[in-house]
Amino acid sequence: MTLIRIIATFLLFYLAFRLFTMYIFPLLVRWFINKQKKKFYQQNPHMRPPETEEKKKRGVKFSSPESSSKTKKSTDQIGEYVDFEELKDEEQKKKKK
Repeated sequence: MTLIRIIATFLLFYLAFRLFTMYIFPLLVRWFINKQKKKFYQQNPHMRPPETEEKKKRGVKFSSPESSSKTKKSTDQIGEYVDFEELKDEEQKKKKK
C-alpha cells in the first residue's frame, strides 16, 4: 500500500511540475520581463525604440510592393549570357583516327 502511495505522490508532483513549467512559468517570466522593461524605459526614456510608439499609434504597417521591387537586383548587373556550341565535327575526326 505504501508503494502505491509513493508512486501516486511522485506522479502527482510530476504532473504538477509539468503543468507549472508549461503554462504558469512562461506567464510569470513574460510578466517579469515586461515589468523590468517598463522600469528600464522609465529610467532611460532616450533608449526607447521609436518603432514601438509608432506601432501603438498607427497599428499594423503594410509594405508596398513597389518598395520590395526596388531592393531586387536588376538583371543587367548579374552578368552576360554565354551560348555554348557543340563541337561534333572535332569529335568525329578524333574517332576516325
